[in-house]
Amino acid sequence: MEKQLEAAVHSRKTAIPRHWPLLLVLALLLLGVPLFTGSYVTGLFVLMGIYVIAATGMTLIMGYGGIVTLCQAAFWGMGAYTSGILTASYDVSPLAALLAGIVLTGGVAALLGLITLNLHGHLLSLATLGFGIVVNIFLLEESELTGGPSGLVGIPEFNLFGLTLASDKQWFYLVWLAAFLVILLVRNLVNSSWGRTLKAVHASAAAAEAMGVHVGRYRWQAFIISAVLASLSGSLYAHYMTFISPELFSFEQSIRYVLMAVVGGLASVWGGLIGVIVVTVLTELLREVIPLLLSESSAGAAETIFFGGLLVVMMIFMPQGMAGGLNKLWDRIKDGRNA
Repeated sequence: MEKQLEAAVHSRKTAIPRHWPLLLVLALLLLGVPLFTGSYVTGLFVLMGIYVIAATGMTLIMGYGGIVTLCQAAFWGMGAYTSGILTASYDVSPLAALLAGIVLTGGVAALLGLITLNLHGHLLSLATLGFGIVVNIFLLEESELTGGPSGLVGIPEFNLFGLTLASDKQWFYLVWLAAFLVILLVRNLVNSSWGRTLKAVHASAAAAEAMGVHVGRYRWQAFIISAVLASLSGSLYAHYMTFISPELFSFEQSIRYVLMAVVGGLASVWGGLIGVIVVTVLTELLREVIPLLLSESSAGAAETIFFGGLLVVMMIFMPQGMAGGLNKLWDRIKDGRNA
């Protein structure tokens, strides 16, 4: 059993990108985007940076925890609405509201995890799906608190230590700094003893249990961390947009986060970043191309079909995502140099 557990850990280690210095260089180049682009592109990159934080949480819980959760948008919405309500209705500072959203979301995730993480496979996914639907209904029906279908307006811009973020350029650097810090944090977590145990649990839960590992506890902890990252992302989104509505935090958005994680690579801490960029760029291209080929009424359905097909293709032909493809390319380059 001990050998089986060690083999499980080793199999997960090999999936971590070995070319992360190259990705770090590319990330540094990314920081020059506001200097060479207009406000539209800069704003798009701000949104991508916000999505990266939540998608990295999905990578942790799915790729390393082995749990397919369908409520990431619900946790995202909890962070957004907590920040929005506290700042717009109760004049709480944005930073304090953001922290309150993290505490509330983490507590709800901990309670949900205690209830559901003893479930397995599709039952667990359905439980998280049900929770996401309940949260969305709450946001729609509690109009006195959340604004209901009309949304929550009057959310103030983010203020950090006396500095108000009023421009897309300021938002860009704050969001991407937060995104890279989150990626590095998750990278350190998955390479720690806790992370190695989590990988072993994913690879072989039976072997991990035989070695005395409390499987449910590690998955529960990963679930909470993923929810907290979604809450952080949601709070930043609320203060950047200064308006939120329940339709933004629906089941479709949870599926989009799953898509981003799968496309980027579930076994890579950089998978969330890669997946967000790829999916966002494809979305923008489709919104330009589809109206030229189909009617506007068919555009939404065509986009859904395209991304649904992309998810199936990635799961079948490239289960390790774009990060796995980059790993293979990097290995070929190194082999060519050594030849």
